[in-house]
Amino acid sequence: MQLRIWQQNLNSFKTAQLSLLEGPKSTQWDILTLQEPHIDPRKNTTSTRRFHIVYPTTRYNNHAPKSRAVFLISTLLDSNSWSQLPFPSPDVVVVQITGTFGRCTIFNIY
Repeated sequence: MQLRIWQQNLNSFKTAQLSLLEGPKSTQWDILTLQEPHIDPRKNTTSTRRFHIVYPTTRYNNHAPKSRAVFLISTLLDSNSWSQLPFPSPDVVVVQITGTFGRCTIFNIY
């Protein structure tokens, strides 16, 4: 299995995030690791149907600050092949991918 990963700091700009998601590059990647994504007042980020959003596991804690790191994982990647691992920080998201190759753990750290 070959994973194609794109990393980008969006500086919280919605236009930068939309440009990435709606542009041709979004179809070239299995995982987008975003730092400072656009977060709306409900603590949600923007995506398309092509991606599953993975927020920090602290997202729903009381008084948790807004997320500064998220994963967008392609819906073409089998959802049974990956899982989120808990991490006690709003600035870190951890995903583990499992396959014939074994396990690969990916950290997205702001």
